[in-house]
Amino acid sequence: MEISKESLSKYLEKPIPVAVAELCNRKFDFVIPSYQRGYRWTKKEVVRLIIDLLSYNKAKDGNFYCLQPLVVRHIQVGDHHYWRVIDGQQRLTSIFLLLHYLSYNNGGYSLEYERDNVLSRVLTDTQNFDPDETCEVYHLSNALNAIDSFFKNISDSENQKKLLLKNILENCSFILYVMRDNDIKDQDILDDMEHDLFNNLNSGKISLTESELIKALLLHNIGEEKLVKEIKQVSIAEELDNMERVLREDDMWYFLAGDRHKPSSCIDYLYKVWHLATYEQIPNDIDYPIFSKLEDDITSDIIMLEKWKEIKKCFYTITGWYSDPLLYNLIGYLEGRKIPRNQREGYPPYHEELIAKLYRYSSLKEGGNKLPTKQELLKYIKGLCRDSIPGNYLELRFDTDKNAVFNLLLLLNVAMMINHKSQNKTGKDEKSSGKGNNTSIGRFPFHVFHSLNWNVEHISPQNPKDKSKLYNSLCELKQEYDNKLPKEVEALFNKLDTNKDNLESLNSDPEFIALSKELIADKQDVMLLRNLTLLTEHDNKGIGNKFYFDKRNKLNEYQSQGSFIPASTLNVFSKWHTVNPDGYILWGTKDQEAYLLAIKNTISDFIKYCDHVTE
Repeated sequence: MEISKESLSKYLEKPIPVAVAELCNRKFDFVIPSYQRGYRWTKKEVVRLIIDLLSYNKAKDGNFYCLQPLVVRHIQVGDHHYWRVIDGQQRLTSIFLLLHYLSYNNGGYSLEYERDNVLSRVLTDTQNFDPDETCEVYHLSNALNAIDSFFKNISDSENQKKLLLKNILENCSFILYVMRDNDIKDQDILDDMEHDLFNNLNSGKISLTESELIKALLLHNIGEEKLVKEIKQVSIAEELDNMERVLREDDMWYFLAGDRHKPSSCIDYLYKVWHLATYEQIPNDIDYPIFSKLEDDITSDIIMLEKWKEIKKCFYTITGWYSDPLLYNLIGYLEGRKIPRNQREGYPPYHEELIAKLYRYSSLKEGGNKLPTKQELLKYIKGLCRDSIPGNYLELRFDTDKNAVFNLLLLLNVAMMINHKSQNKTGKDEKSSGKGNNTSIGRFPFHVFHSLNWNVEHISPQNPKDKSKLYNSLCELKQEYDNKLPKEVEALFNKLDTNKDNLESLNSDPEFIALSKELIADKQDVMLLRNLTLLTEHDNKGIGNKFYFDKRNKLNEYQSQGSFIPASTLNVFSKWHTVNPDGYILWGTKDQEAYLLAIKNTISDFIKYCDHVTE
């Protein structure tokens, strides 16, 4: 049977289940490209497939036995259609061998290696080839022997063969996934695209969009009469597309996944959350584990709809958290953390494991018969936030654990959005006075924050060991500021300039030592929390190892150009915490102590907030 334009369009449009019988009836012509390593299944895999197919029961195992994805590239020459196998050749070849062994009289799909007619020789010229001549021939021969041996060693083998053939043709389907050509006509470009897809699939860079396989599985198992089935298929497909759109939005994705890059399919994240919340772990020893679990579980249309409702409930629960400013900030902080050097026991997990933990708690509270209230969920999340804060957070240092410092500085910014704020929004026609707890909670811009690379910045620069480098940088700075440096910096420059021929003499100059200590932190002090804040990688590189006043001027310039500078960093460079600051040239001891006290007060208030649920 020829492939009609309508059928071809169906195959090319999106991944769909295609029955083995359809591949046979339409005479699919498969080619295994020369870059593939060839057939490698052993007796163990072949026998396991036979047993699975013989034991298949439609009432118990679902509408079809899924042979997993078959990724192909379509090529048409005249009226003939070729399908180059990019992924799935092991099962496709095994089914091909079984059909041949079972003497399928109507003929089946064709399959051959691009580089050599290996299959034809193994199947037809059984007397004139050496089973050990190549790897492909060896494994193909062993597979045929395994099939033959299996049926010779079971009772009622003829009836079992008939059952196997019936199940293969009537109940087995591949999920056919055709490489998108994007209307490209250049064959060299298409060849490169094919190679890239193969390499990515086999290197683990991309998984074959498990979400598309799940989508095909859900849509195939709706059941009912044709019209009702088509209506439900359209409805579910539209809901899945909407879920993907919502999850792809920057503000939603970076709230859920921290600084992880957005994948090609964001709904896969939802499936992982749902699976982890339900089964607590995702197997790593099988392909497409979530799809495989759903395939095993969906034994009827009713169960399919139950699973679909569970997935939808998970999605709407997560979007509900996102819509609540308080939960959004707390969960967003937990997701935004980096892994500290020493994670103590009970430290909250990350990403989908964290969201799954929250969803598991909110969906079925352990040890209880009723779902937790919103306030119980809030208390639970606060507990996780509390557990993420080191007991010695004021003693954190950049050189011992920069990730722990990063996490605390992120929390500092988020806590400022929460502390002493009202959890209730004002009425439609009401306005807040703007004082303390009259102000509703704002939303920290995680979508902006995580779209940038961040550095922990040393507010006061480290004292350079090489005085010549310090002198050169001051010469450049003097030129940049048209010879108008602040008096303290000018005094330091003059000392270096006067002694430029013998800079080492300054090692015993008390005035130079006092000036340099005032302007530049020593190696130990520069690493302390009171000298650290967050800056984007761009801004951090732009200000380099400059003096405080110069950094302040540069950041002022960057902010005027639209650079995102966190509130706590702005507070540092405006000396907001310092009472009666002594100018804006130095980041002095008084400024550092005031900043450290502000960190202590903010985090301490947040800890109190987490330890006590007040309504």
